Amino acid sequence: MTGGILMAERHYAYAVGRIRILETKLLPASFFGRLLKAASVQETLRLLAETDYPSEALAADYEQAFEHELAGVYRFLRGLTNDAPELMVFLHRWDVHNLKLLVVADGHGQPSRLGVIPFTELKQVVAAGDYTGLPQELAAALSQLPASGPEQAAALDQAYYRYGWRILDKSSALLRDYWRARRDLLNLLLFLRLRKKGVSVQELARFMVEPGVIDRNNWLAQYAEGQPQLAKLLEATPYRNLGLGDEEMWTAIPVVERVIDDWLLEAIAPAKSIPLGIEPLIGYLLAKEREILNLRLVITGKLNKLPEETVRRRLRNVYL
Repeated sequence: MTGGILMAERHYAYAVGRIRILETKLLPASFFGRLLKAASVQETLRLLAETDYPSEALAADYEQAFEHELAGVYRFLRGLTNDAPELMVFLHRWDVHNLKLLVVADGHGQPSRLGVIPFTELKQVVAAGDYTGLPQELAAALSQLPASGPEQAAALDQAYYRYGWRILDKSSALLRDYWRARRDLLNLLLFLRLRKKGVSVQELARFMVEPGVIDRNNWLAQYAEGQPQLAKLLEATPYRNLGLGDEEMWTAIPVVERVIDDWLLEAIAPAKSIPLGIEPLIGYLLAKEREILNLRLVITGKLNKLPEETVRRRLRNVYL
């Protein structure tokens, strides 16, 4: 047993050492400030040429270039961890995206090439109805999908978050707390979107994922209120410092999405100080995904000639 622990520690010592080097190459907030001030997409790409991003590939098709970059990060991390279960939780979300295209949208839409299972193979899996290669929660959901499309998508999301909890509940406190928060904050967004549509509390019950620290009955009771008090619901939770009042939550859901993203990145940030373990690798994965999200926002803003301040308000914090 002791020998196995020492071997795992040596393995993660090497892996974390590699990640520490890569963290130094993450783009700082100041660089995004320079990108925002660029006068055109061409100038933005010239600035990106100063980094490790391939400027020619970005100029040809920036979405494809970013997907290729993430695919490389995923391969690298899978190799470092030998497909550690904790890492695979974060990668299988792309398979969930592709499963939704196959079973909810009848194959329409743009599949992701980032899934653990290639889309062509996943298509064969669905056609054959043999889900043994998928996490057990997703396999069970696919075997008994509801009839309607939206409920099918919800069933896959719920299965994905159950799968993540099964794996991360046995991991470190940092990853457990992070996943618990992901569930609650997804429910917060579902609450806001469904309430704005004016749908019943039964709809929320059908679509929400299994909550984290906020009891399911508390969510449903607030939803049934004539004037829900979400700030009050959050005040005794780790999310009390989201800094959003009820009025802002109801009137600016994109702001809520940005604040939630920033809160979650801050929640995983202690991974940077962990010397041994998978947490720094997960932190780097999330940091790289955040960096690419911000680059997409900048380039899309330039292409659509949006004002600098509009794009700035949409940018998320960086992992530094």
